[in-house]
Amino acid sequence: MTTAAPSSKVTGPKGQPSRIGGARPSHLVTTGGSGAIVDLPGISVIVKGTESWPLERAETIVEPRLLEKIRATLGPQVNALHTAPWDPQDTDDPWTRTGVPVSPFPRWLRCPACHRLGPLDPPGQFDLVHRYGRRPDLAKFVHTTCQKQTQKAARNKRACLPARFLVACDAGHLDDFPYVDFVHSGRTEPCGGPKLVLRDSSSTLGPRVTITCVECSSARNVSQASGRDGWEALPVCRGRHPHLQKFEPCGRNLRLMVLGASNLWFSITASALHLPQSQTVADIVSANWEVLGPQPNEAVVGLLVGQLDSLRALRDSKTSEVWSAIEALKASGGPVDAPPQTDLLRAEWDLLSHPTTQKQDDDFRAVPISGPDGYNHLLQQVVLVSRLREVQALVGFTRLTAPDRRELDPGNRLSLSRTNSPKWVPAFEQRGEGIFLELPEPRVRQWERQVSEHPRILAMQDAFARWSANRDRPVDTTLPIPRFLLLHTLSHLLIRQVALECGYGSSSIRERIYVGTTAEPATGILLSTAASDSEGTLGGLVALGQPQHLKRLLDNALVDAQRCSSDPICAEHVPEDPSDTLHAAACHACLFASETSCETGNRWLDRAVVVELTGDNLAFLR
Repeated sequence: MTTAAPSSKVTGPKGQPSRIGGARPSHLVTTGGSGAIVDLPGISVIVKGTESWPLERAETIVEPRLLEKIRATLGPQVNALHTAPWDPQDTDDPWTRTGVPVSPFPRWLRCPACHRLGPLDPPGQFDLVHRYGRRPDLAKFVHTTCQKQTQKAARNKRACLPARFLVACDAGHLDDFPYVDFVHSGRTEPCGGPKLVLRDSSSTLGPRVTITCVECSSARNVSQASGRDGWEALPVCRGRHPHLQKFEPCGRNLRLMVLGASNLWFSITASALHLPQSQTVADIVSANWEVLGPQPNEAVVGLLVGQLDSLRALRDSKTSEVWSAIEALKASGGPVDAPPQTDLLRAEWDLLSHPTTQKQDDDFRAVPISGPDGYNHLLQQVVLVSRLREVQALVGFTRLTAPDRRELDPGNRLSLSRTNSPKWVPAFEQRGEGIFLELPEPRVRQWERQVSEHPRILAMQDAFARWSANRDRPVDTTLPIPRFLLLHTLSHLLIRQVALECGYGSSSIRERIYVGTTAEPATGILLSTAASDSEGTLGGLVALGQPQHLKRLLDNALVDAQRCSSDPICAEHVPEDPSDTLHAAACHACLFASETSCETGNRWLDRAVVVELTGDNLAFLR
């Protein structure tokens, strides 16, 4: 069965691809794409590489700015952005080939009845039970030879649980925990036929997870492989990429991981807002030069404009005007390709900070309005974005350590496919709405100069240096730390307030921070929400941008910024050596937002840069 959400597949007993679950297209880009472990109701699976994704049912997303950015990262051979494959007809076929292919991972299972711990390979010990076309959530693995369930039919046996321990290395390799080698480590005589059981128990000293071999009575606690020195109890990494089904030389130290850990997969994504282009006749002719340039006369051009949908925008113009534009371009040697713009945020900032009715279409509408009373010192401009379209593409992923803000090529980036030169990348598009807030640049620049040597700012700079060194990355000296702290903290304060009133959950409200560069500074925040439906969202967020509502939100946000249930610990927190924490007065009780909302993983936050907390003259609002 296939629904509007892409389905997943595993190989069944007879080799057929069997549908065993579903996921949203956005999920396959942001939190569960290629290389990620996905917990389905009865099975844990890993999403395979994109080279095995069937593209027959995939749609192509057109967003030239984003495509150029990805080409600059992955190479010029990337020629398309594709959605995940899906079947709009919602077929009942449980063996459908439409969907994203997955395979069971980890490959070790535990029977909840007899505690037997064993691998899926070789087959025979565990079987996949999946007979329900419209209930893929009932797919499960059962222990075929379980002595405590001998009287039960396979479909009535208890579902086996995925073994909850994995190992990973700093290079991003992921593998099953080496249960057999771990239990038999140090044994002088080989075990004739390892048969493992796993039992959990608890004590006042903490949880105890013991693995025992019933054949030779060897036993060991998994806690011996945990901690800073746990690698000493493990073999070296064998370089496995389970999503690509390949191995490569490695030999690094392994780290014990728990299934479901948040640092097993971090997406590396690039996103861009749709920006309407000017619609002059010359611009349209230039964009369609391959069709219009070779035409011999005005009459042929008139026929093409009337027949081709790609030239629909020229039908309101006179044919003579179109022909004049063609002749003018021919005389100048043809259109000159503009250099690709790799800074996606710069073009968005230019349009949002100077909205105009000449640059609007069905996917972008922005109208400036007056700001709330009493906040002229904080806000330069408020823009209501009643229509926006965002396209987000998956470039790669990392394990163990998250990429930095908008970093597309970190040193530990892992590939989505076997080839290092992919021709396409997964993407999805959403339509929605937003509120854009611009702060006064002169006042922000003056405040930056005043606080550049403040102890809290210097502490954040030192923590950033330690953070970069611990991850073998160069320090980004172009990041304006005070400015980013101010904009990012204000953004999180407003996200928490907006979520209480607009009708959308806080996890569905996203931020885009515009700080610019030293040469071209920017001071903007875009709070937006979007949905995959073609109609977008319902206007609840834009309504809060009206002066009377925005004033209430700002009032409440600034009051909340002055207190936290964790004060004074939260207010007085400053990262000190050896800590590489990139936040100061911020915690889950006051500023942290969900993973889907924040651009930086809740880094670069400090309430003290917005309002006075400790009386040290740091706050922007005094």
